[in-house]
Amino acid sequence: MLNNRTRIKQLLLLLGDFLVFQISVPLMILLRFGELTPSTYDQHALPFLFLSCIWLVGYYVAGLYDLRLSRDSLKFLRTYFEGTIANLLLAFGFFYLLPIFGIAPRRNLILYVIIVLLLDYFWRIAFNRIVASTIFKTRLLFIGSPQDAGRVAELIQEVAPGFELKAVLQTAPGTRFDDGSVVWHASPDSIRGLVKDGEIDTIIVGHTPEEVPGLQDALYETIFSAVTLVDRAGFEEIATGRIPLEHISQNWFLSHIHEGEKVAYEGVKRFVDVILAVPIAIITIILYPILALLVKLSSPGAVLYSQIRVGANQKPFRIYKFRTMRQDAEVAGVPQFAQKDDPRITKIGKFMRAARLDELPQIWNVLRGDMSLIGPRPERPEFVTELVAQMPYYSLRHLTRPGLTGWAQVQFPYASTFEENIKKLQYDLYYIKHRTLMLDMAILLKTIRIVLKRMGT
Repeated sequence: MLNNRTRIKQLLLLLGDFLVFQISVPLMILLRFGELTPSTYDQHALPFLFLSCIWLVGYYVAGLYDLRLSRDSLKFLRTYFEGTIANLLLAFGFFYLLPIFGIAPRRNLILYVIIVLLLDYFWRIAFNRIVASTIFKTRLLFIGSPQDAGRVAELIQEVAPGFELKAVLQTAPGTRFDDGSVVWHASPDSIRGLVKDGEIDTIIVGHTPEEVPGLQDALYETIFSAVTLVDRAGFEEIATGRIPLEHISQNWFLSHIHEGEKVAYEGVKRFVDVILAVPIAIITIILYPILALLVKLSSPGAVLYSQIRVGANQKPFRIYKFRTMRQDAEVAGVPQFAQKDDPRITKIGKFMRAARLDELPQIWNVLRGDMSLIGPRPERPEFVTELVAQMPYYSLRHLTRPGLTGWAQVQFPYASTFEENIKKLQYDLYYIKHRTLMLDMAILLKTIRIVLKRMGT
């Protein structure tokens, strides 16, 4: 239910954009020709309908359906104009490189973009100020200590727009925070009144109900209402897109990881991998000589290098990559994690990593079945042994094929420390639990956005 409210808002935002795109067509014709005739409208309606669908994908790639933008006006404005410029380029490519509709609307297209830019901007502002902040807002009651309540409030502020902490049932001593909107309660009896008056939609349970006298009975009564119950780990998972390891145990995995249900998905995913990997391999192979020359010019040493990585079911396999570091990057062969702004990376290597060009040879691993297009990134055996010793749940990453890109890669940068690898693992476990073809498609589009943005920097 919590995810449904977010999806409804995103769907409203998408439908509003689509409506603006359609309204802009007759307005463009009126301004351009001074009149709107059926023949002129019919000539433009279908091409611009197709263009609208392409633009919706462009908006998604730009990140314009991330509801967190509603809280940051400057970031929204920058992202909005970036998305519009990208869509303008897509529009020119659509009409001039694929002239299937028999029109080349140069002036009309510029006029159309201006109209869309203005109308959609006002729609977006209205959405951010009205819909995103008020409609379908989820009102929360947190049950737990004041310290944990404060962390939940911070989490909502940082990454969970659309949620509002309305009340806290304090179950442990501590200093209460006061932001002027949260009402504090001391007895489980208050839950009945909050539910009856319709003041809350969701209850976040921060610990085992049996620990507080009367709490279990009060929560049991909520079964007969429309209130949603979720534990602390479940709420953080929904809000952040990662599995919070500090709030779960082995029992959690027994209840939530069901690999038997993923058999059909893995079969379909393998089919999709092959269908997409074949044309990608054929198209990108023409880049290999250029990339090889760039690597050779950047620093002395081999063009390609290979490593053993750990794949599905902890089976080792060999990958090849274009070299992006100095030849002496690992002194005496001692493995080292890559870091942000790693001094071992060459200038050409930095560009290739940002554009993911160094990983192009791994498309052959996808065809061989060692890897998938989407999945947790494969690690070296030396790192896996060390990480499994420190993080027992780390081996769960190997329940599926590793990927060229993954949920952790689009949500988190390089992990060069133990703490960063813990956070990266949390994203990987989220993917393991929720992996579907729709999530894979979202990861693919987010990867395109990341690659494009890094190439522009």
